[in-house]
Amino acid sequence: MRFGLLASGSWLWSAVYAFVDYGNIYPLKYSPGEYTSPANSLPYGNKTIITLSSANPAVILDYGTEVAGFPFFVATQNGSAAQIEVKYSEELSGLWNSNADGPWTFSNGLSNTFRVETFEIKESGYLESFFVQGGQRWQSIRLLTNDSITINNVGLRATSQHMHPNELPGHMKTSNPTYNKIFDLGGGVVQPACVDAGNAPSTWEITDEGALIRGQATAQSADGILLNAANYTIEFETKIVRGGTGWRIASDGHPYGPYFVLTSNYIEGSVFLNVNRTLMPPNTLIFNSGWSIVNQSTLATPANQQYPLNLSVAEDRWYSISTTIEESGYRIGLDGEEIAFVPLPPRDPTARFASASSYEGTWGFGGFQDHISLVTNVTVTSNNGTQIYKSSLTSNDTLVEYGVAPLDHSVCLDGAKRDRLVWTGDFYHTVRVLAQTTARWEFLLGSIELLFGYQVTSGPYAGFVPISPALGTRPENAAAYPDYTGLVDYQDLFMAGIAEYFRYSGDVDGLRKYWPNIKKLAKARIAFIDPSSGLVAGSPEVPVTFSFLGPANGSAVSGLFSFTLQRLAPLAAAMNDTKAADDFEATASKLNDAINRNLWNPSLGTYSLSTDSPGNFSLTGIAWCILSGAANSSQASSSIAKLKDLRFGPGYRTTSSDEESPEYQLAPNPSGFLLEALFQSYLNFDSDSKPAVTHLLDGLWGSMVNNDAYYSGASWEYVKPDGSPGIDLFTSLAHPWGAAPSYVLPEYLLGDAWMNDMINLETF
Repeated sequence: MRFGLLASGSWLWSAVYAFVDYGNIYPLKYSPGEYTSPANSLPYGNKTIITLSSANPAVILDYGTEVAGFPFFVATQNGSAAQIEVKYSEELSGLWNSNADGPWTFSNGLSNTFRVETFEIKESGYLESFFVQGGQRWQSIRLLTNDSITINNVGLRATSQHMHPNELPGHMKTSNPTYNKIFDLGGGVVQPACVDAGNAPSTWEITDEGALIRGQATAQSADGILLNAANYTIEFETKIVRGGTGWRIASDGHPYGPYFVLTSNYIEGSVFLNVNRTLMPPNTLIFNSGWSIVNQSTLATPANQQYPLNLSVAEDRWYSISTTIEESGYRIGLDGEEIAFVPLPPRDPTARFASASSYEGTWGFGGFQDHISLVTNVTVTSNNGTQIYKSSLTSNDTLVEYGVAPLDHSVCLDGAKRDRLVWTGDFYHTVRVLAQTTARWEFLLGSIELLFGYQVTSGPYAGFVPISPALGTRPENAAAYPDYTGLVDYQDLFMAGIAEYFRYSGDVDGLRKYWPNIKKLAKARIAFIDPSSGLVAGSPEVPVTFSFLGPANGSAVSGLFSFTLQRLAPLAAAMNDTKAADDFEATASKLNDAINRNLWNPSLGTYSLSTDSPGNFSLTGIAWCILSGAANSSQASSSIAKLKDLRFGPGYRTTSSDEESPEYQLAPNPSGFLLEALFQSYLNFDSDSKPAVTHLLDGLWGSMVNNDAYYSGASWEYVKPDGSPGIDLFTSLAHPWGAAPSYVLPEYLLGDAWMNDMINLETF
């Protein structure tokens, strides 16, 4: 149970679900100083005491590998109240960035949006952050005040399993130390990226005075989405406890769109010393029309607009705020007086997560870093004077409505630190990695149950599941989160993941209640086979589709679906559904015939990217045409030889038409499919796979283990051509989709002479 700060009001609500106690995690090393090299680090032990003073104000902590939990400190105050600034980062260089490696503005994630937080130590003893940090290796602590403090203990109250890979049920040892570390990436990633029910509490607190909201990505009302709200005035009461209060309007379910932050007067004794007064001046309304008021790599924001107020905004006092959507902009009122008019911002034509227009969309709440405020008595009135929404935000149902309900399923996420979404496409790799490392099957069944809870019941997408439900949302608001329309091949990867779970576990009983859901989804996807080409494309109701792995009528998506149906057939047979099993096998066979009839390109020497792009090809097309069994011996060998044209840096470009650049994102996810295809082709056809296998293992995955500045002990999201993280500090360095070697190596090494000669498998 957590007890957080309540400036006023009583504490009404706590997580219903029992917290799974994994104990505490402590640093392995520490380095005095803010910019000290890890080479100068000292071992951290249970008797280590760290004293910070004006002469030596900072320390860097190294946990060795990816860890997750609630940061805590046991400190002795040596004078008056002290303030410390704490940063968290997966890679070392993030500690020297003003925002560390954050913030995470794409989703709430039931974790801290920010990777920098400030603590005030008013008395000696135990102090714990309210927020989970989902994934980090590095941490720094900097004293902001002149008084000294003694840190007697520091670490994280773990929210996930954290065992050494050699202690896991599945582990492997070879004579190649690099390959041993590569295999260990799987166990290192699914531990922090899989979270138990009860171990991701709400990031809001409900009190009898309203919702107590600490600085975080805004959480949006599902009711506002379902109301199709537009051209409205939102009014609410707010009390700033510290720093400021924030709200958003005209948004969809993502925290994107018109965002307002009102700052307090920053009176001495209340304000933190590290507040960026240029970014967040006191007594000011700050506006941005994007994700946040700071940039984050791929989530760039336009310039902020600041509106200084001719009044002092006091803390611990209630204010009434109104925001009206008008034709030319947004009118902001404070206690009935207009304080700003924000001209309508230009629309970003590239924005993928914006609402339909600048006039419509839901509302949400969430302040900036270190802010705390109470919000209550929210009303929304349409421009014709009709009140369409009213809430005091004092009910537990508020947490479900705003998508910040505590986690009630044990699930696996796309990444430990971000985006902390249950991506269906990532599920395939995650299932297989988990099966060969932690064998924590409950996370897979929990993910399956959660996703099928959102299954679409009617319409052109009937049978589909959402591709990335967010932590904190619940199926009862499924209609507010229609994210099943994009990346339709993720439906196939999800089904393939379920089939792989069955292949590993044989758990007929566990899957039996989901068999109708699985069949419904499979039937829905079969409708997306183009009757003219026989390849996977669109359906009569959804003629135009988008996929992650490749275009419609293409080698990747068609090969993947063939593979998926073949994997589902044994599950159907185990359910005594012989008709479904026969149908799946027959449909897969027809898909393979269509792939060879329409996409094999003898002059290219491999499979075409798609019928619309016959001169291009992709590593995903090659991989899935091999894994599906569409490719025969000569086609597989020829396709593997063609990979040399995609070779770039430590890996391969995804598609032949991709341009090479220093910022190119080499992709471990599709490269993992290719890695298995290379092994399979070698075993089935004696193809010359060794050069490509060694290039991927030594290069792409070697990059994840051979540079300590970036090493997390977990697999990465993307890799640059120089071997560094692919999206700079934004890159998730704990992403299960990048850990394919952790299942490919053990499944293909045993008993194979070539790989035994190359790697010398010793134990598994």
